[in-house]
Amino acid sequence: MSYFLDNSNLVSKKSKKYLAKNEIQIFKRFAEYVKSVSHISTTFQYDNFIQETISLTINVKFRSIKRFPVYEKEIIQISKSSPLTEKTPWGGVAIKKVDVEKDYIKKLLVISKYGTLGFEIHKLKHEKLKILEGACIVLYSNHANKNWKLGKISIRLGLPGDKFEFLPNDEHGIVTLTNCVIEETSTNHLNDLTYIFHASQ
Repeated sequence: MSYFLDNSNLVSKKSKKYLAKNEIQIFKRFAEYVKSVSHISTTFQYDNFIQETISLTINVKFRSIKRFPVYEKEIIQISKSSPLTEKTPWGGVAIKKVDVEKDYIKKLLVISKYGTLGFEIHKLKHEKLKILEGACIVLYSNHANKNWKLGKISIRLGLPGDKFEFLPNDEHGIVTLTNCVIEETSTNHLNDLTYIFHASQ
């Protein structure tokens, strides 16, 4: 499968309160780069895109994002291999609630600065993401959106309070630009994960 990138929703009006004027210019240059990427169809191309994303946005400071109390608390528990946590190359996962009868699970994705989650899909899982702390770039496809086309991947700057929803077979991936905590609530399909492109860390 070959994917093409859509940057039309890269930086929302709300997002601009986190950015200084020169940083808005950085994202304009990043948007031009995104526009220049003709397609992504291999893990090598995905990794190159992620590395270029980090390189182009490395000087963004994200005013108003100065502290990461949830990240700091959770990463300590993950590093100790506390119950209901799992270490990953990009940080770790902390499971907060499982309700089998209601087909519901809530967990925190605790992602270190410049951590990259692979580009993935779920066959059964319906998930919702809410950014609690930090800044990240979210790559995603919402097949149910009326403007969706085969292979279209939207790119958006995600900041605290932003929400994303993915139905089964909606492709998605994340690269963080700061330490980041994302709350994931989903149906209870813990092993339902297929990587389209694995990500190097």
